[in-house]
Amino acid sequence: MKFALTTVKLRRRPTWLGWALVAILIVGLFHAFTANLYPFLAPEKPPREGLMVVEGWIHDFALDEAIVLFNQGAYSRIVCTGVPIETGSYISRFKSYPEMTAVRLKKMGVDPTRIVVAIADDAKKDRTYMSAVALREAIMAYNLDEKRLHLVTAGPHGRRSRMLFQKALGDEYEIGITCLAPSSYAPEDWNTCSEGVREVMSEFLAYAYAKFFFHP
Repeated sequence: MKFALTTVKLRRRPTWLGWALVAILIVGLFHAFTANLYPFLAPEKPPREGLMVVEGWIHDFALDEAIVLFNQGAYSRIVCTGVPIETGSYISRFKSYPEMTAVRLKKMGVDPTRIVVAIADDAKKDRTYMSAVALREAIMAYNLDEKRLHLVTAGPHGRRSRMLFQKALGDEYEIGITCLAPSSYAPEDWNTCSEGVREVMSEFLAYAYAKFFFHP
């Protein structure tokens, strides 16, 4: 019987052509991932009726577009959701994003009787979900019986926002979504600027967390 401390094994290794094909495949997959990531995070499915829900932090240009949608659709009310303002609250008359956005809507000609303000608790985490809880409470307080909601936001937050709003409201609500363009970069060129990369990738990770690990 022969004993040995080492052995020789034959292994297959890619040639330079094989490595080139692997590199091309990786580049192709990465390109497909980056090309489809923003549309995945920012879906478009508006019902054009029911209750419009606007996330209160959206920038002015997005709010302009939201008002156009509101005037074109068959909506009974427009609800401003969001959390308290942390920066500048000492010198501002607005203590929350929903309050500020409600005033912006009034200044832009929306009937004040059709505006509802839903302010979330001052939470340090899960703010989108807490905003959805505030919406649920506002629906109960105002006796709103619409079951179709049109959530309006800006940037790649839409898929995560709609999912969390659905969790808070329940399956009896049908929630559509419109994701208006962000103010600081073009959606199709998000991977060419630092702010776009930072926002899209962080939102992708936040969506994955909310999808697989978040429990109300």
